[in-house]
Amino acid sequence: MELLDLRKDGIDIQKQIPLSKYTFTKTGGPAEYLAFPKDLDELKKLVQVTREKNIPLTVIGNASNLIIRDSGIAGLVIILTEMKKITVKANTVTAEAGARIIDTAFTAARAGLSGLEFAAGIPGSVGGAIFMNAGAYGGETQNVVQSVNVLTRDGEFKTYSNKEMNFSYRHSLVQDNKAIVVSATFGLKHGDKLKILDEMHYLNALRRYKQPLEYPSCGSVFKRPTGHF
Repeated sequence: MELLDLRKDGIDIQKQIPLSKYTFTKTGGPAEYLAFPKDLDELKKLVQVTREKNIPLTVIGNASNLIIRDSGIAGLVIILTEMKKITVKANTVTAEAGARIIDTAFTAARAGLSGLEFAAGIPGSVGGAIFMNAGAYGGETQNVVQSVNVLTRDGEFKTYSNKEMNFSYRHSLVQDNKAIVVSATFGLKHGDKLKILDEMHYLNALRRYKQPLEYPSCGSVFKRPTGHF
């Protein structure tokens, strides 16, 4: 099976699409192939074909922290923004990798759950936050992650505990093993909803003052497939 054959399964996959349409920096050459999987099954099919055909694979969240070269990216680029479901259960919030970490934080706040306030002004995706152990204003992703679901490059679905993720400063296990973050569950604490939202609005305003989110900002120059951004 070829990549474009996956269109028959309803997978949104395109060819030679400028990535400048999707990056915060509004720069970047074309992806040889570009796909937007809507769920884990579609993601598995894409990974399977790239493995069978030995096609380079790059996975991107919402492209908030990278610059892509004008020459573009060879092989398949997967953008996970269609995998963005967020659910709340008791004192946990589970978010798919393509969900914005900001949206996840505000979903938690509206449910009266505290712990993700620091993420109120971080523009990246949940997958990106896990990948780089994102943090701001004294908080880090590792402090609230309960578990992470991933898809390995061999197509195996795995769940890692917080300890197994080997978090450290701007680092996590998936940077080393190249697994694709599918979703993450955050363990939070019940709190006063209004106080949580007030703190988040304050941090968001502070972040916007220092680095307005509506303007393109520079991140790391993209060199090779590494994971989520």
